[in-house]
Amino acid sequence: MKRKWVLFGVAAVMAASVLSGCGKKNEETNEAVALEKPDDIWAKYDEEVTLTTVVEENTGTVFYDGEDWDDNAWYDAYKDKFNINVENLWVSNDYGTKLNLAIADGDLPDVFHVDATQLQQLVEADMIMDLTQLLDYYGSDTLKGYYEYDPDTYQTGVFDGKLYGLPQESYGIIDQFQYVWIRKDWKDELGLADPQSMEDVINIAKAFKENYGAYGFGENQSIDGFKKFALAYGANPDIWIDTDDGIQYGNVQPEMKEALAAYAELYKEGLINPNMTTDDWEAVSQELINGKCGIIFWAQWLGYNPVPYVVDNLGKEAIFEPYEIPTISGDPVKASVSFGNRGYIVINKNCEHPEAAMKLINFFCYMMDDAIGNEDIDFILKLFDNSYTNIPFGLNVINPQTDYNQFVEVKEAVDKYLAGEEDIDVSAYGKNGSKISACMRWVENADSTGVGDWLQQGNERSAYGIAKEYVDNEQYVKNKIWGANPESLNTMGSTLNDILTEGFTKIITGVEDIDYFDTIVANWKAAGGDTVTADVNTMYGAEQ
Repeated sequence: MKRKWVLFGVAAVMAASVLSGCGKKNEETNEAVALEKPDDIWAKYDEEVTLTTVVEENTGTVFYDGEDWDDNAWYDAYKDKFNINVENLWVSNDYGTKLNLAIADGDLPDVFHVDATQLQQLVEADMIMDLTQLLDYYGSDTLKGYYEYDPDTYQTGVFDGKLYGLPQESYGIIDQFQYVWIRKDWKDELGLADPQSMEDVINIAKAFKENYGAYGFGENQSIDGFKKFALAYGANPDIWIDTDDGIQYGNVQPEMKEALAAYAELYKEGLINPNMTTDDWEAVSQELINGKCGIIFWAQWLGYNPVPYVVDNLGKEAIFEPYEIPTISGDPVKASVSFGNRGYIVINKNCEHPEAAMKLINFFCYMMDDAIGNEDIDFILKLFDNSYTNIPFGLNVINPQTDYNQFVEVKEAVDKYLAGEEDIDVSAYGKNGSKISACMRWVENADSTGVGDWLQQGNERSAYGIAKEYVDNEQYVKNKIWGANPESLNTMGSTLNDILTEGFTKIITGVEDIDYFDTIVANWKAAGGDTVTADVNTMYGAEQ
């Protein structure tokens, strides 16, 4: 079945009346029949309905006494509210391999999670339902709203105009942005202003090195810091972008050469971790904890690791605060955003009650977004405690605005708290209450267990505070690969990236001069880069 990558529009696809493979099985004729539009999508079955699924075992899930993957709060809620009995055919910590075997044997549950490659295989084998009308008739407004907000990701589950895989989405692109993190106490002690340019950032690094004997910028052997630094030069590392020559890989564009030249100069000046060629992330983290480094280009989660250990070792003022990565041009930085969908929900073509699966998917969305004020707070908290969101593995779709909305709510509550409102009931905020409490612990007691939430979203200088502006202003470039990778990229991508990492490291550390960049690019193309580029353009180019 040919994969269509053209954006059709969610509303049009949802309203399509395509019935093939979407409906209950008529037991006498063994033919699919049309679904009837229900009066109430939330109605409870008079007689128990059993729905089978399979689950990936997640070690982060800590069960309450007497509960397990087969008997837990979520499955109890399904039975209580809908009279649906969810039965696990198997639970595995090697989910992908076990599911591939099940697909090969044709031994599939009613509803389950797949990745993009498995979705393609199941569509081509005609083993799963067209979900177009099922979503139209039984999908809640909340669920449909997710796909209206993010139609590009919705479209990746559509084949020949029919929806076969419900994208499970992610917690939002607000999580993906990058920052320059600067150690607060050193900056304050030296009376340094907030950086407004990359020159300012570099001067802060020089001041840290001169006054504290520390190198300025943290870096590891994967040159992750450099890739974030390169955003300042208009580069788009690790994503595929539109150019005059079609879709091209950001890492081999001229902007990366300019960024490499600048970064190599910083290394020469002793401003970058001198052990970057051997240090992994853990080693770099330890350098921050031990006071050997004052600046690092990193993602929004730095406040969770290693900053709590920095605080425990060096004191509460030694936190690293996030700043927007400034550009050398003075224009706002263009952040990079990649496809973040966690997978797809599919329904076996022989499922007797596909609408039951949709009821449970709706229920997860309801509990995520609409339950506060409508359900008992203890019931809500139990479903979301102890990483219980892993339990309905093939039955959950995440709101792609989850973390954006979380930031708005948490920041508002913390602002009230800082303004002196002492009667804030954090339990009223449901699953977000724990983050509000964490911010309060940091403010009241400098409790290092709260510093991560404080730096991510609780204060005026927070990572999400910066990221919200990126989202609101669409201040980002989206990866042109918005969906499955071409097979050639899956096969050769790791080798190709190793060529770039090794070559870029030689330039940064002075083993080769900047003109070696052209040799690196040529080697990358010859090793398969040209093939992958052609395949990406075939799959995602303008003609598609």
